[in-house]
Amino acid sequence: MTDAVSGVDNLLALAAQAKAGELVLDPEVAQDCAKASQDAIASLHEVRERMKLHTKLLPLGNFDCGHELAQILSDTTQQFIDRLAEHITCLEAIHDMVGAQVAATMTTDDQTSSALARVNGQVAG
Repeated sequence: MTDAVSGVDNLLALAAQAKAGELVLDPEVAQDCAKASQDAIASLHEVRERMKLHTKLLPLGNFDCGHELAQILSDTTQQFIDRLAEHITCLEAIHDMVGAQVAATMTTDDQTSSALARVNGQVAG
């Protein structure tokens, strides 16, 4: 057994740090990354759903090697679906990580905007 931390675990830890405000990313890069990861997640969900339609055994003839081949193809498709789920989890962690930064930036922008509006209102008055 190994004590090594997986890439998914690292991404989940970074996402937790970002949500806690302990990780600061460049706002523009974070926004671009959030959009790209959101698009990739949607795309992988579509592919996974299409692949699920192909996990049934194919009718490759009524002979042993046809049945074996159908089982191999079905198993391989299921493994592919499982790997897609892992990729989706990684992308969701990335999205959470950068999404927290984007949300923090938007909150800061809103607060700055409100403060400027108050100051401008006081100066103009």
